[in-house]
Amino acid sequence: MQILTTPHPFLKHVAKAVTSWDKKTAREVKEMGEILKKTTDPKGVGLAATQVGLDKRIFILLSEEKVQVFVNPEIVSASKKMLSSVYKKKKDRWLEGCLSIPRLWGFVDRHFAITLRYQLPGSLETVQKDFSDVEAAYIQHEIDHLNGILFTDRIRQQKGQILRETEDGLTPISL
Repeated sequence: MQILTTPHPFLKHVAKAVTSWDKKTAREVKEMGEILKKTTDPKGVGLAATQVGLDKRIFILLSEEKVQVFVNPEIVSASKKMLSSVYKKKKDRWLEGCLSIPRLWGFVDRHFAITLRYQLPGSLETVQKDFSDVEAAYIQHEIDHLNGILFTDRIRQQKGQILRETEDGLTPISL
């Protein structure tokens, strides 16, 4: 298992819901966690199943070397408040990147807060939880992957700017 990079067509694939949890799925999620923990340039914080070629609505987030697994995630509500209204100055905004699109960065104006319904690995018990700020942005990024949407698609939609990482820093690229 490895991280797919653009222009791999599977990155545009809409993943199928997980209807049962078996040993194979548990192994795949464990391997996703190992892959994510090994990323260094840049250090990854999230990974969707579609990024490693799996047709499953699963993503993981890494926080302090602990993997959190989200199965069949669904945003049930989102704030009207967007990141750009909280971080009004461009210098205060962070740039999104993606392990599947190396060396490209850009600001994506996402909902500041979301309520997420998802299932837990193993039991597939449904839970609901609120997330905000950077964590909400990470989740929206990963759900986009499960829907075949890349962060560069969002930047284009928002008429934003994509930046390429070079030895001299970040350079704008034309859309």
